[in-house]
Amino acid sequence: MGNGHTQPVEQGTLYLAGPAEARLRFSGPPKRLTGTIPLINKGSEKQRIRSIVVHSKKLLSAQRAPLSEIPVAARLQGGEQSSVRATLVLDPQTSPGSYDFEFVLADRKVAATAHVSAVVDLRVDPAEITILAGSSAPETRTIVLENAGNVPLALGSESETSLFDSSNLITTFLSGLHKAERESAEKMTEAFLNEWAELKAGTLVVRHEAITLAPGERKEIELECKIPTELKALHRYRARLPLYNASLSLNIYMTAKSGPGTGKTKHSGGSRR
Repeated sequence: MGNGHTQPVEQGTLYLAGPAEARLRFSGPPKRLTGTIPLINKGSEKQRIRSIVVHSKKLLSAQRAPLSEIPVAARLQGGEQSSVRATLVLDPQTSPGSYDFEFVLADRKVAATAHVSAVVDLRVDPAEITILAGSSAPETRTIVLENAGNVPLALGSESETSLFDSSNLITTFLSGLHKAERESAEKMTEAFLNEWAELKAGTLVVRHEAITLAPGERKEIELECKIPTELKALHRYRARLPLYNASLSLNIYMTAKSGPGTGKTKHSGGSRR
């Protein structure tokens, strides 16, 4: 007659499976390298495993401590063998490349290689700025750039991008139709296309310090924006400067006081030299 307690589970029956010369492989960005680990339960009772010990001379965990184990969520019935999916989470600044390490379970070691891929992750704060152009005094802004990836990111000394009137497509369409000679659909279409073509107002040139951000580095950067002289007073214009995977949005308001001019601003754009 039972006493209400389960039978004790056999301990130490989970092993790394596969041939002795096998090498496991994990690949991906530092925050998520995926691979599989072959396991076998040589006992008769169901076993659960939550982590496996690893030995590595170079790899660091996300907390930047030496990598000593990885989490594994697996349940194997008695006698069952399975390839269990696992994820390595490393220091985000781990450089791209291949790193050898070992898994250790039940006194057996299995060789493994982590193939770390390159991650380009530039962050911009703020991601949007406003410039009031037309006054005689230059205007400045400051943004912070952060390299959250694992490769160096270089920004040259000058960037440029197209500057557009902020009017949307529907407004432009209606304005073009209003100005059109309504003799034919062809003339009305031509008027709309002409109005649409006017949305591009020129090229915005942004000059700044040439820098290279190391992985994990943050830096303030100051920009000088050269605004095209043909912009209209009391109009709003917009531009988007590419910065690797990120971008900086600029809203430019031309004042009635002085008309078009050149202003300074502390921001960054896509680098071209």
